[in-house]
Amino acid sequence: MDKSGTYMPINLNTIQVDTVVGCDLFIEIRVDNNLRYTLYSSGTSVIKLNKIEELRKYDVRKLFIRSGDRKKYLRYAELNLKNIIRDKNTDVKVKTEMVYDVAKGIMVDIFEQPRSIEHLERTKVWITNIVEFALRHEAFFSNIVNLISYDYTTYSHSVNVSIYGLFFAKYLKFDSEELYVLTTGLVLHDIGKTQIEPEIINKRGKLTKDEFERIKMHVELGVEMIIQSGCFESSAVIPVIQHHEKCNGSGYPKGIKGDMLHKYGKIAALVDVYDALTTRRAYAFARTPFPALRVMSDEMRGSFDVDLFKQFVLFLGSHKIR
Repeated sequence: MDKSGTYMPINLNTIQVDTVVGCDLFIEIRVDNNLRYTLYSSGTSVIKLNKIEELRKYDVRKLFIRSGDRKKYLRYAELNLKNIIRDKNTDVKVKTEMVYDVAKGIMVDIFEQPRSIEHLERTKVWITNIVEFALRHEAFFSNIVNLISYDYTTYSHSVNVSIYGLFFAKYLKFDSEELYVLTTGLVLHDIGKTQIEPEIINKRGKLTKDEFERIKMHVELGVEMIIQSGCFESSAVIPVIQHHEKCNGSGYPKGIKGDMLHKYGKIAALVDVYDALTTRRAYAFARTPFPALRVMSDEMRGSFDVDLFKQFVLFLGSHKIR
């Protein structure tokens, strides 16, 4: 047995029958008013149905893993995500947490190794799963908004933007293929930043003119990386190339405007700014939804498609996000 403080809970329903988790599983017990953790199954053992049923018989709903094994567990959850989200016995909230945490884990790996075909292929599988999940569960978006990280990192921002964009597009009645393509471009929209010097990306003060010109290059660098990977269809780059364009033509890299902008690009620009405004950064506090929308409406007038912006406000309101 080991002392508490170095363990984290996992939901029993995320453990799939006839699989190997890859990390030790523990049961929490109380001894003399102290919590202890006793080994239930080693990381190399196959989890059998009778073991799961035994736990359920005694109303055990959570197992525990060592905190240091979190990445191993998330990789296990990623490989079994389709079965987890299709499990009728698993609460939508638990499924939502898995979808979000798995996505962040994948994006951390992508931003560390952005040209890894393996990591990009993992992204494709996650996108397929989240689109299916979004179409199956109306409550998913309301649940996941409560999980969204409001402390900015490039990888969490990428996940957040893809989630906002996916559910907004679903609200707009996009078909499943459009949802897949749009979500792909959104989750990878900032991948080009991996090619920009970290001291510029992480600078807390105002960028110089040369630094800003350099950071603007992340758009076209990202498009180039996605095309070179050969992993995605060509239309997936539209949100990447257009997420900094503005409807009045003042954006970059091309300065295109109005109807020249694709609907994917218009959505990308909108949700990218919204997440940035509602996320806490070193140089800016996180705004709540209504003040963020007010900034977008008043201080960024002309940047966004007017009709699409109105629909976005209604979309957030429909989920009581105000």
